[in-house]
Amino acid sequence: CMVIKKFIYENGTHSRILVVVPPALEPNWKRTTEDFQIKNHFEFITIGSLHRVLNESDYTYSNADKFDMIVVDESHKFRNDYTEMYLALQEICKMPRSRPAENGDSRKKVILISATPLNNRPEDIENQLYLFQDKRNSTLESIRNLQDYFKPLNEQYKKLAAEKVLNIKKLKALFQKLRDDVVEPLVI
Repeated sequence: CMVIKKFIYENGTHSRILVVVPPALEPNWKRTTEDFQIKNHFEFITIGSLHRVLNESDYTYSNADKFDMIVVDESHKFRNDYTEMYLALQEICKMPRSRPAENGDSRKKVILISATPLNNRPEDIENQLYLFQDKRNSTLESIRNLQDYFKPLNEQYKKLAAEKVLNIKKLKALFQKLRDDVVEPLVI
């Protein structure tokens, strides 16, 4: 909430934040936003109801373009890019905001919160990145084309996973490279 409060201060009092949250965590979020005195900027939606933000005739939630920031709690639940909820969240995150920032930027800010962003495969983190990054034109200075970056890592992981005896040393090196190149530059 401190990072979000700083964003609201810099972006302006009109800032709207959508928190995508598992139902069990919603009361904690509401209490915390009240404690930080920023609750008026928030809307909460459960993971299974994302389609309602995209439905312009559903007035229960603001339309996706009205949000300046998307916060996804338990973001590791979005590691598979073929599910309906993943596609809905990706559309919400990548839809330009109706009120650009002072510098003219119309991209939403996205915060992914997870204790396990890299669950098993490099594809887990890759798919989470694609929620808010373009595959071939990322905002990472050291990696512009994420597809080209991840392709050899995914192939290397598949080879390691297929071996009869797991080579822990090579697996650790692969994940260390991923942490250094991709995760570290994006982590707050």
